Amino acid sequence: MQNPLAQEVHELAYALHKRSIEIRRDLHRIPETAWQEVKTSAYLKKKLSDNGIKFKSIAGTGILAEISSGKGKCVAIRSDIDALPIEEQTGYPFKSTHPGRMHACGHDMHMATVTTAAIMLSRLKEHFRGTIKILYQPSEEEPPGGALKLIDQGALERPNVDMIFGLHVNSAYPTGTIAVRDGAFFAGVLDFDVTINGIGGHGAIPHRTADPIVCGSALVTALQTIVSRNIDPFEPAVVTIGRIEGGTARNIIPGSCRLCGTARGQSAATLSTLKKRIGMIVKETAKSFNCKADINYIASYPPLINQHEANRFITDSARSLFGSNSIKKIVNPSMGGEDFARYVQLVPGAMFFLGVGNSRIGANRAWHHPKFKADEDAIPVGAAILTKSAIDFLNE
Repeated sequence: MQNPLAQEVHELAYALHKRSIEIRRDLHRIPETAWQEVKTSAYLKKKLSDNGIKFKSIAGTGILAEISSGKGKCVAIRSDIDALPIEEQTGYPFKSTHPGRMHACGHDMHMATVTTAAIMLSRLKEHFRGTIKILYQPSEEEPPGGALKLIDQGALERPNVDMIFGLHVNSAYPTGTIAVRDGAFFAGVLDFDVTINGIGGHGAIPHRTADPIVCGSALVTALQTIVSRNIDPFEPAVVTIGRIEGGTARNIIPGSCRLCGTARGQSAATLSTLKKRIGMIVKETAKSFNCKADINYIASYPPLINQHEANRFITDSARSLFGSNSIKKIVNPSMGGEDFARYVQLVPGAMFFLGVGNSRIGANRAWHHPKFKADEDAIPVGAAILTKSAIDFLNE
């Protein structure tokens, strides 16, 4: 390793590894869902305080920490802090102590990695001039997400953030690697509910009714034609109806039913087309069944568009720390949603995947699975890359 700073960052990341694992496991035990992250926030505040890092509360359970070393630019690093309403099945000895809640998307790993990076940066002040903001964000999993509140309450201001970095664990990539992509990284998300109102009655005399369940069934099929017939075949898009509610008995045609769905696209233009076509198909299909239908758009995330300039710092740091083989190129963006996109709409930034895959320890499940595991040996990799990316940006 030729770069003296890279050498120091690398050594410090691994010197803190035992502490990083402790942080991850402590947080894994106390998962809390969106806007309920009280214990999580208190734990993180204590860790920051113990390491002499200044912070303040923001957006309820959120935290904004700052590490400053003279006048200069400002860079931010973001971690989400919420968990999912999932019953854990990992068999970890440090498994969730909160029934029905679990860090099944790896936010415990995110917090441990970013907190380790914060500790490292607080010890490396002589290597940079400027300000580093650490954003601990509530409610990434629940649209419209917590990023909006942090932004509204000035997280990117005073001083103004010039660049922002984020990471997301991914078991599809082996520990010791990261995965990067310029441009579209996560999809934009449009969640919606459709309420269909018809005329109920006896199941034996359907001709005297306007059956909302039959209408809803037709809608489920009709909505699938948007992707197959209205979107460019080379443009990723998804329309999914994940929930249908309606009826009370097998021989009663109900007066209404509800469809709950999500649409995904990699660009604002695709999301606009999806929304327009969903509205048209819902309205006209309902009319053809003598029903009426209303659409309620629950929430949306914009597409996450990584910027090359930010990715340059990430890839250069990974290369100097762990070699060129540690960097994987993502061919196809994820159709998942991520409200880190809110920040990147306002300031240059990028998110990378931190490989946590290791089949020997069962770390091979996808996000949101009750048996989701992550290899803790990935923490110093992510922490070192975030640390050096931030320092390099401030010094350039």
